[in-house]
Amino acid sequence: MSPEPIGQPSLVRTGAKAGLSFAGSVIKGSLLGLILGGGVFFFYLGQLHGPGNTAARAGGAGAILALVTSPPLLVAVLLLLFVAVYAMLGVQQGRARAMQHLVAARGEAVSQRLGGAIAGRIEAMPRAHGTLQRAAEWLSVDALSKQLAPVLGEGRAVRSVVSFVLDRLPLSEMLAEWQQSRAEHGEPPVGEGAAQDPALRALLTRRIRETLQDMATPSRKPLYIALGAHAALLGVGLWLVS
Repeated sequence: MSPEPIGQPSLVRTGAKAGLSFAGSVIKGSLLGLILGGGVFFFYLGQLHGPGNTAARAGGAGAILALVTSPPLLVAVLLLLFVAVYAMLGVQQGRARAMQHLVAARGEAVSQRLGGAIAGRIEAMPRAHGTLQRAAEWLSVDALSKQLAPVLGEGRAVRSVVSFVLDRLPLSEMLAEWQQSRAEHGEPPVGEGAAQDPALRALLTRRIRETLQDMATPSRKPLYIALGAHAALLGVGLWLVS
């Protein structure tokens, strides 16, 4: 393990903060599911004997059959599913919060190390026609994760970060931009100049940093959509039993 960069928190401290943020968001999502999702579900169950559900109030086996096949019961089942929806939203928010801590503490180091690793593999590629356009096929998540180990350690989370970045980096577009920049500055074609190109590394580092920041920005939009759908479904259910 390489020594910790000056001014950066340790891997243990960063991991602990990320883990606490993830756990906190999961707990909040679970509580929201139990309180809001479960509360709305049981409230609606209490309304199933309303005037709009006459078969359920008639009693007997016919009432049970009518209730099982009724739209109000389908609404009740869907309302119950929102308990799991809120819990999953908590997990999603927790991952983003954990990544936020990671990017804040190690984002620059990760961007530089991963950018250098990708640039090294691109520079080592054969110079056959069209090869650079297939650069993504030469990039291995396993190999790049090992190169990030001194910065992030090893594990599934590191592989997830590398995989996320590779999936979202527009490599073909970036390589075209890089080659155009070399041509504009009168630099030799790829493969005929220096083994390492600082411009390529700077370009990759910048785009990786932007990608990590997008990954670490929690969005409340899914929660608002879930709350809106939940309220609309409850409204439909109350209308059915009114």
